[in-house]
Amino acid sequence: MDDIMLSQERPTVAEYIDLRRRAGWGTIDEATAARTLAASAFSVCLRRDATLVGFARVIGDGVLYFFLADLIVDPSFRGGGHGDRLMRAVTDYYRQAAKPGAMIALIALKGREAFYERFGYVRCPDGPFGDGMHFAAAPSPVAS
Repeated sequence: MDDIMLSQERPTVAEYIDLRRRAGWGTIDEATAARTLAASAFSVCLRRDATLVGFARVIGDGVLYFFLADLIVDPSFRGGGHGDRLMRAVTDYYRQAAKPGAMIALIALKGREAFYERFGYVRCPDGPFGDGMHFAAAPSPVAS
């Protein structure tokens, strides 16, 4: 893991599109990628040499509302603790930025809830916010 460096930065639009594709998250166009990256409250990248191999992104107002929008690790780097490194950076950001009473949320992929529980997240039915929900009329992701 020593050759993989962590930095608080945004990837380029092209890097973000490519990492999403490699991770099986589908494809998005450059305008969409640019707009969503610009909306980040916090970003952290993992790079091996100059290549983006991991990325986490938080959206929100930076004081009361935070949503972990992306946690992506290149499939060829999974299982090496890289997701843990990204989440530690994200939780450090929350500790510094979040004010008392802040809402910090995410929607875990099915079967990945235990990963986030290791970092202090609880499943929605066990917390003060009720069951997690999503907007069912949202557009479907573009297939890769």
